[in-house]
Amino acid sequence: MTNSSSYTLFLHAFNGVLNGLKLYPPQHPACLKLYQSLWDNLQDILAAERTMTLGLIDDTLFIGDHLYTDGNAAANQIAEKLTHFNIEGIEFSIGLQQQHLNEFVDLFNTGKLQGNNFNDVIYQANITHIRQVQRDNNASGGNACRKAYDGAISAVRDLTEEILNGKIPQSDKVISSVDNMIHQMIKTPYALVALNMIKDYDDYTYGHSVNVSVIALTIGRVYQLSPKSLRILGIGSLLHDLGKLKIDPKIIKKAGQLSFSEYEQIKDHPELGAQIAREMENIDRQAIDIILGHHLHFDRSGYPHNAITSMSSDTTLTDITTIADTYDAITTLRAYRRPSTPRQAIAIMKKLAGVQLNPNFVHLLEQTLGSFPVGSLVRLINNEIGLIVDMDALNLENSTIRIIKDDKGRSIDAPYDLQLTNSSLNIAGEVDPLSHDIDLKTLL
Repeated sequence: MTNSSSYTLFLHAFNGVLNGLKLYPPQHPACLKLYQSLWDNLQDILAAERTMTLGLIDDTLFIGDHLYTDGNAAANQIAEKLTHFNIEGIEFSIGLQQQHLNEFVDLFNTGKLQGNNFNDVIYQANITHIRQVQRDNNASGGNACRKAYDGAISAVRDLTEEILNGKIPQSDKVISSVDNMIHQMIKTPYALVALNMIKDYDDYTYGHSVNVSVIALTIGRVYQLSPKSLRILGIGSLLHDLGKLKIDPKIIKKAGQLSFSEYEQIKDHPELGAQIAREMENIDRQAIDIILGHHLHFDRSGYPHNAITSMSSDTTLTDITTIADTYDAITTLRAYRRPSTPRQAIAIMKKLAGVQLNPNFVHLLEQTLGSFPVGSLVRLINNEIGLIVDMDALNLENSTIRIIKDDKGRSIDAPYDLQLTNSSLNIAGEVDPLSHDIDLKTLL
């Protein structure tokens, strides 16, 4: 844990930069020294905590878990600025670049960051790993991840309504929801992946879009994409099926096999989606490539056949999205097919590697999810049944299992979390949720 003195050093460095900018331009040697001090202090905190939040509670400044109630002059000055700009909280996370921190300070100092435009201005400036937060969003763990997941569902739902009403959809909520998911992955890399197992058939379109984005971001994070590319991947994968909104819903929801004519209409959805995305503001060309090319297949035998000529030669983000799209489709219950378990899905995808799927990213997904992926319902060697809800990102053998049935097969009234080491030695195997009449979404 970071002690309060580290937060206070950051506080004085931040206030020092703001005071220095009253006297000198940003490039003055005195200011450059102050910028460096701010950077050094923040890096010390992020190395220990991964994220740090600065904000207000009842007009009093807090940094991390320390509340400045002692009349600290620097704290009072920062609190006054936050109040004046109507900013409730600012979160900094590991991965932040020094140049981006300096640019943030300049925007904050000049009053360009306000509570009603903060995240939009940050996005337009291409600054990542800094965002505005509200107090109820500062929680870590499952609740915050669930809020990020539900926020993305809401963004897709709003987007759908705008398109069906003939409007050009707004991109700001989509971008914000992707940023929220990325930030939660920094804090708890696997908690969002567990939510991928929420499979609501009635809301399949919304849930599928978000689940694909979650899995794509998981792969992209492990692949160490740049912050900008990770954001583009999140946006493109969230919007990948946008074009299906322009196709007859009866075809989209048809339970049986599609006719030739119906399938030809389905094959139009990448191009239809790309057309919609081109009309939206702040949607990067690479995100449009994802929408256009996510059914091309690794060997380019998919559709639309002419897409490759208009896409970038670097199809990394598209290939990742194809992997995520396939994984979610295989693990989802449909009217015409039972879902595969996460482990079964990986086995199926390995057979598709090199043809439909990029083999490198199939392997990376397998390595990332581990022997028993997050979201798997498992039976322990003591015969208890539980859901894997989290993993240690540094050691996938350390899992958090939510126990729901005892060793006699009886449902537990109050499921509890068990921290399990050497998971592969303590797990007997996967369990089919449908066979046990278990609704996973009630456990997440």
